[in-house]
Amino acid sequence: MCREKKPEAQRILYDLLLPYLEMLSRRYLRDESFLKDVLQESFIRIFKSINQFDERKASFKTWASKIVINNCLKCNTQNGKVNTVEFVINLHDRMIDAKVLDDMTNEEILAFLKNMPSEYFEVFNLYIIDGFSHKEISKMLNISPSLSRQRLTRSRAWLKKRIGLDKRFIDHFFPDVKNN
Repeated sequence: MCREKKPEAQRILYDLLLPYLEMLSRRYLRDESFLKDVLQESFIRIFKSINQFDERKASFKTWASKIVINNCLKCNTQNGKVNTVEFVINLHDRMIDAKVLDDMTNEEILAFLKNMPSEYFEVFNLYIIDGFSHKEISKMLNISPSLSRQRLTRSRAWLKKRIGLDKRFIDHFFPDVKNN
């Protein structure tokens, strides 16, 4: 019914997708003041191009997610770097206990990760959190797969340096990142 542009069906789909796509947008946007704009543009694009959705290639949620992620990345690029929320743990304390990391909220972890250089954060988020391959990431960011791998490695090094822990943090929270 959404393909037939029926407002009732579009509203139901909007209500179903909004919580997930809002959470996804919060992860990717470097400045949350653009959240409503990105979501609005994303839903417009979803409804305008819904006839292009092919269920043989991906689930609808995955397809819609890619639209939102691309809009977030585009917004970040257009609006440059912004200040992010300060991380609550003293980053100069090289002896942060792993228990402290376990007690952190998702928002605190995300705020910390958003302090990472944007090119590392984008690859980190796409690969570790959303499970895209380096080939997919390279297409989304218009970079080579090898550069995607390099940025992932550098994001891991950035984390290790900022957290001041051995590989326990990375292994605990991000087991898919390979040790080099």
